[in-house]
Amino acid sequence: MSLTNYDEKQFDEGSGGGGEPEKKPSNRNFLLAIGILGAIFVLALILLLIVAPRLIANQNTQRQETAAAINAANTATAGAATAARMTQLATTAPPTATKTLVAIVRTSTGLPTATSRLSVSEMQTVQALQTQMGPAGGGAGTPSSTPRRTSTPRRTSTALPTTGFADEVGLPGLLGMAVALVLVILLVRRIRISSH
Repeated sequence: MSLTNYDEKQFDEGSGGGGEPEKKPSNRNFLLAIGILGAIFVLALILLLIVAPRLIANQNTQRQETAAAINAANTATAGAATAARMTQLATTAPPTATKTLVAIVRTSTGLPTATSRLSVSEMQTVQALQTQMGPAGGGAGTPSSTPRRTSTPRRTSTALPTTGFADEVGLPGLLGMAVALVLVILLVRRIRISSH
């Protein structure tokens, strides 16, 4: 590489007093682009202030209608369960009272040990109590002579949930805005380069 290939004119232009002063590029195009973006932003805010209350009111109405439908379904289920239980109680015969005298004799009995056995009526009482306490989770450690009822599996929803990030934020709109901003950046750079 030789040192003889340099241009002396680049040093002479700034030091001489006879040349024209260099004009600075105007920022008119940049300010125009900023003004357009500002106007779009203000219009979007005004549109949002007009549309947002209607959207929020519609969403609240839909939530209230859904809650009312769920409450009605729960009330109907509770009413059907109550009616079924009342029918079941009405069809069972009440125990008949006897006029047998019962003598109560106080005896001294010790605490039950692990080797003591329960009578058939006591086992039936324990099983009835376990059945009643079953949904609450009680009575798991008590032995029973009959097999326990298994609960039927609950139905699960097969619909996809709508609680993700893209549903809340609006991912397609977010991507569209990102593309628009990239285009604005490229446009502004092109305008600045062409003005030089």
